Amino acid sequence: MKRFATALVLLALTLTMSIGAQLIFSKKTGELITDLESLLAAVDAGEGEKQALDKAESEWRDSKKILHILLVHRSMDEIEININSLREYLDSGDDEALRQACTEALKQLENLRDAGKITIENVLNILQLSDYD
Repeated sequence: MKRFATALVLLALTLTMSIGAQLIFSKKTGELITDLESLLAAVDAGEGEKQALDKAESEWRDSKKILHILLVHRSMDEIEININSLREYLDSGDDEALRQACTEALKQLENLRDAGKITIENVLNILQLSDYD
């Protein structure tokens, strides 16, 4: 009976931690996506790019501490390269390169957010990948 109770407690703890991590991950990626979309809108409007970029970079600095814990570092590195290049493109006045790097970072974040969702499809993909190990 003690083993069963211990197993239930461990299961509840694991589920709580998993759901908590999912909520934090979803919130942080959602905030980053919103900030990058605001930056794209500012670039298209031709004004407010610096403020939008400052906000996006600030959100990235705050979020990456948590996301590094939850994500594969290679994915984080690719996003960070794109986000770090945004300032360079803004300073040089290269709006097209700025738009392209921002769009690429958005796609990467959206893909990570979608891959991190708890769905039947994602669970089956994980199970399928574990068959090859």
